[in-house]
Amino acid sequence: MTSNFSLAVLSGIIAVIIWLFISLTQYPTVQKTVENIPVTVDISGSAASQNGLSVISCDVEKVTVELLGSRTQIGYLNNESLTAYFDADSVSGTGTKKLALKLKSNDSDLIYDVKSISPAKATVVFDKIETREFEVLPRSPNVTFAEGKEIDLEKYVCTPSVISITGPTAQLDKIQYCYAVLDRIITLSNTYNVPCDKIELYTKDNVLIDQSALKFSDMNISLTIPVRSQKSVDLYVSIANAPENFDQDIIKYKLSSDKVTLACNNTQIEIPDSLDIGYVPLYEIKPGYSKTFSLATRLEGSELINVSDLNEVTVTFEGDDLDEVSLTLDQSHIKISNPPDSSYNYDVLTQQMNITVIGPSESISQITADDIIGEVNLLNTSITTDQFNQNVTFSCPAFDDVWVTTNTKVSVQRTKTEAPTAAAAKNLIQ
Repeated sequence: MTSNFSLAVLSGIIAVIIWLFISLTQYPTVQKTVENIPVTVDISGSAASQNGLSVISCDVEKVTVELLGSRTQIGYLNNESLTAYFDADSVSGTGTKKLALKLKSNDSDLIYDVKSISPAKATVVFDKIETREFEVLPRSPNVTFAEGKEIDLEKYVCTPSVISITGPTAQLDKIQYCYAVLDRIITLSNTYNVPCDKIELYTKDNVLIDQSALKFSDMNISLTIPVRSQKSVDLYVSIANAPENFDQDIIKYKLSSDKVTLACNNTQIEIPDSLDIGYVPLYEIKPGYSKTFSLATRLEGSELINVSDLNEVTVTFEGDDLDEVSLTLDQSHIKISNPPDSSYNYDVLTQQMNITVIGPSESISQITADDIIGEVNLLNTSITTDQFNQNVTFSCPAFDDVWVTTNTKVSVQRTKTEAPTAAAAKNLIQ
């Protein structure tokens, strides 16, 4: 090596040539292991693809192979020049298939044998890819409202309200609900428009669906959260046709429901603390008497909205501590008020009438017919005949805790007033 360098180099070259000759002639076939070879899921041109199927998932991403071949053929093969695949020509329908894995080289001229592939098979899911439209529903679980404010569910919407979702048929079949979700924690006092934070899909059993295989036509969905005033309101009944001196506190009643929840979209209108559901004429009220009122009728024409499940309210009057008495009222206790035409005299023709008076036992035991006054009010009455019937209302100035339950009419006579004589007129002028 030190005395003849050229000879040393030549000896080395000859040794390499001899080694190559022996390797290629005495050991022509070698074994090679290649790891991390990617598995392709491209099935274009296969029978599965022609049947409209797509690969949804494959449980094997990379394989390890043992190759047999000459050194010149497989010596330079690696995981970049090799690809593993499965044959989809035998697949004709949707579902999960167990398919053998195969190997191919980027250079089709290479000759080699595959001793083994690990893993040898892959579990592949095939399905058809479709696009369907779904209604988008709003959801804001962390939104709260200021005192006296609530959400108007009828106007709680998403924009757009419908989106298209593309994905495997089996996945699309599971979708029952599509929600645009606002996760933020906020307190609202006015209507609010905000983009959603995410989209969630659920089955009919409210199980969250994996969206990894799905594509959405639009992820920019906004929520409109309408806020309106809302209040729980007390209910009561009004008493009609009661005399001025009558103490209405003597009337006791029960309501089938004493509260209702009302809302209003107009911020300029204040919801009252209490609401009268209607009126009952005083003469109709007797112990045990009941009447049903419709809340829809009561609120018709107003901007108040009934947001509770209460549609009707029944009032029942109590009277365990009340008593009654029957009296006969004669003509002298019935007066006419507000005659519409001063050129006529109006007189009650009915001589007497029977009435029933109700009140506390103590007052009922003392009352007489002389305590009752009947009034025939002709205000705004259209009179076309000289004799007609008119309703009577009753009062009892001496007692403020009794009332008449009789609803009746009396006969009234109208007569023309006589014109004064000339002498009488002269005396009147003087």
